[in-house]
Amino acid sequence: MYCYLTRTTKSTHLLIKDNLHETPTYGGWVDAKGPRYCPSIEDKIVRFKDKESHQIFLEPEGRNVPELYVQGFSTGLPERLQLPLLRTLPGLENCSMLRPAYAVEYDFLPAYQCSRSLMTKKIEGLFFSGQINGTTGYEEAAAQGIISGINGARHSDGKPLIVLERESSYIGTLIDDLVTKDLREPYRMLTSRSEHRLLLRSDNADSRLTPLGREVGLIDDRRWKLYGDKQARISEEKKRLKTLRIAGGPLAEEVTLLSGQPVKNSSTLESLLKKPHVQYKVFDKHGFGNESLSKMEKECVEIDIKYEGFIIRQRSQLQQMVHQQHRPLPENLDYHAMTTLSLEAREKLDKVRPQTIGQASRVGGVNPADITALLIILEANRRKAHEQRRHQILASVIAEDTLNS
Repeated sequence: MYCYLTRTTKSTHLLIKDNLHETPTYGGWVDAKGPRYCPSIEDKIVRFKDKESHQIFLEPEGRNVPELYVQGFSTGLPERLQLPLLRTLPGLENCSMLRPAYAVEYDFLPAYQCSRSLMTKKIEGLFFSGQINGTTGYEEAAAQGIISGINGARHSDGKPLIVLERESSYIGTLIDDLVTKDLREPYRMLTSRSEHRLLLRSDNADSRLTPLGREVGLIDDRRWKLYGDKQARISEEKKRLKTLRIAGGPLAEEVTLLSGQPVKNSSTLESLLKKPHVQYKVFDKHGFGNESLSKMEKECVEIDIKYEGFIIRQRSQLQQMVHQQHRPLPENLDYHAMTTLSLEAREKLDKVRPQTIGQASRVGGVNPADITALLIILEANRRKAHEQRRHQILASVIAEDTLNS
């Protein structure tokens, strides 16, 4: 199925500018801030004044229907203006409009009222997900929905709730952002929001999350076996490439041609795959590939080997950071009494009530000096509690000795 591309014209821009006062946003009827990453056509005209034209995609609604969806042309203009507006686009001069566009304003509840399990802090057993948490987008809602659903079921069964750590998945990053940051606009999940993008790849999503899915009862025996077999094949192939060596020949010649680097005698296939511009399909071409692997499995092997050094370095950095990041914060901390923290940090931490040091460090208005001061306070409290327990044990021993004497 073909999609088509058209563009706005000067007539489009003039019609919008002349009627901005009739839109909910610019007419002053709503106070909400629209989504940054899928703005209405009037938002584009206002925010990008230097652009003479904007791309518009015409997408078929189905194979056997004449309807087209006009992507990138959402609007809050009145219905009477929408057909004339559509007809200013090249190719749509004689179009008909089946359904008008519309603007929606919705309320949301600040997600810092939820813990990272997405259960609300004030009402036990109530879980929030989707637009009510201030997100926009289908995938964002689905990501929260599956966590809320899992945890809702586990809570009703009296089981511990699951939390996806920020570094474990994009779902974990999404939820951590929602419950930690003070959102001022509808939230979209972007890969750039994660600090661990090298580890959070589509090719290793199953190896990161399938074991957890099995643990909570979402992965049946058939799928668990498929996953285990796949991981075993990938592991065995990496071992094979690490040990199998070649000495010259057509494969070495093509690798040299592709990479611009010479191939040493008795080089392993692993070392060849690490060279720039060399892909696994070169091994297949010269009979050194593994026919039992699927295309996806070959891709996993290639990525693991080619970026091994970078992956190891990021994992090492992550391990160094995780110990402090995952350090839990007591629920009853009195932040207002911590005078070594800045006033803004005390207010924000008391409002958000983060569950870990890592989450506290990402709260807006909390700076590294505040986190250092918080760690010092936690250590002082730990030592004080340890000393109190030591005195209690000592007092108990003395009292026992007194009774015995």
